Amino acid sequence: MKINFFCNEKGNPMLLLGLQSHNSSTGTKLIDKAIQAVKAYGGNVLEAPVYWYRLEPEEGVYDVTHVRELIRKVRDAGLKLVILWFGANKNGHPTYTPEYIKTNPQKYRLAIGPDGAPVPSLSPHCKETMEADKRAFVQLMKCIKEEDTHGTVLAVQVENETGLANTDRDYSDIAEQDFAKPVPEEIRDIIIEDSGATKADNTWRGQFGRYAHEAFSAWHHAVYVNQIAAAGKEIYDIPMYVNAMLGDLFGEGGISYNSGGPVVRVLDIWKKGASAIDILSPDIYVSGKEEYEYFCKSYNREDNPLFIPESFFMGMPAALNVIRAVAKYGAIGVCGFGAESYVDDNANLRDDAKLVAVSLKTINNMAPLLIKYHGTDRIHAIIQEEFTKNQVIKLPGYYIIARFEGRRINKNSNDTRGRGILVQTGEHEFYLAGTNIGLDFIKRPKADDDNPFIRIRSRQATQLNFLTVEEGHFENGEWVTDFYRNGDEANYELYVNDGEIVRIRLNPELGI
Repeated sequence: MKINFFCNEKGNPMLLLGLQSHNSSTGTKLIDKAIQAVKAYGGNVLEAPVYWYRLEPEEGVYDVTHVRELIRKVRDAGLKLVILWFGANKNGHPTYTPEYIKTNPQKYRLAIGPDGAPVPSLSPHCKETMEADKRAFVQLMKCIKEEDTHGTVLAVQVENETGLANTDRDYSDIAEQDFAKPVPEEIRDIIIEDSGATKADNTWRGQFGRYAHEAFSAWHHAVYVNQIAAAGKEIYDIPMYVNAMLGDLFGEGGISYNSGGPVVRVLDIWKKGASAIDILSPDIYVSGKEEYEYFCKSYNREDNPLFIPESFFMGMPAALNVIRAVAKYGAIGVCGFGAESYVDDNANLRDDAKLVAVSLKTINNMAPLLIKYHGTDRIHAIIQEEFTKNQVIKLPGYYIIARFEGRRINKNSNDTRGRGILVQTGEHEFYLAGTNIGLDFIKRPKADDDNPFIRIRSRQATQLNFLTVEEGHFENGEWVTDFYRNGDEANYELYVNDGEIVRIRLNPELGI
């Protein structure tokens, strides 16, 4: 299925904003704390794992109790749920597999490294492992379909940061046989940049050069995951995604990240090999603007919406980046990892977490417009980058100057960076949400104006020429005005603080 947004039980699109629990929380009291953390953030979704070893405690014996309890608990809390399948692959490791898998490596084979020794990852070339993983996943999907009568579960993550740890590919006998075969027809048109490949033949080395081993590993992991996802969708067809361990910007598989996962370099291979997967999603654990935007841009594709299932969710870099992802790169969801760590024992947000909560409030307030105008040029991210005092947005009808210092901007010692979202809904109508921002609107002269300097210098060309400035909120997608600003509250820059939203209607007539 083509995913534009995740949808609720009524089929209405929604932006996913929330947290992921720690790995071992499901089935414990920690999941309650994770739910409290999501609510403290003002989020709408919890991501939480379910475990193969608990779902199949003995070979062929299935127990879905912990899955049912998780769905019910999240449903009772009024939140949505994304289930994470911790199956054969958890960060490249088989730690969540049942004991019958772990104790029989002759049947459920580990991958072999280039030195001939096994690595702590199951081989994607092992049919026996894939079939066992698939059978368990089918039982999971049967449980979700039966239990989730209220549309609580929005999506399922298949495996977790899949790939091989500590090697670039499997060097076992069966993998060597596969590597000797020609590149599959489905991916012979794919070129990896900077591979140095000669394309002299249809061998892995000939087509993918220095990245032959990673491309080979990516294809076989994608095919493995596709088998599992496809079987699950036959039972219950809901969105499924795979998340990627990214490592550094231009890293190497098996060193910087698990080799074979859906990293930027091999996205096209994964798209061909795992057609049953709806979204390939980056776990973005970088803070710098350049790296963060590189990953957002790479995963925001025509055939792949940007959904970030794991990221940092504390501190100012995260507070800026969540706005960056949603407003600049059209992310349909952003979640932070480690929910329980963001609140104290009384379920109050820690100070650094409050910064991100303000950004989430900004996005939530603007959500109906972000969904309506998704993919258009009407949405503008406003972010106070380091050392900047102003940001200019140039539109056909207006110069808009976002000021990060001013008499109406209420900065405190912790929340010092301006950030927000501006959406243009009409030629002279705008909505602004955010914090520590003040906007000046300057109406641009028309091209045939004989006196452009006089007009652009007139105070009537600024936001003082407004019709209304309204504080408010959306209810069922409709704007509700709570308070009209005028006089001192509108005579200077048109400001927002603490994630609030305002509607700005400017006068199209200059009057001069």
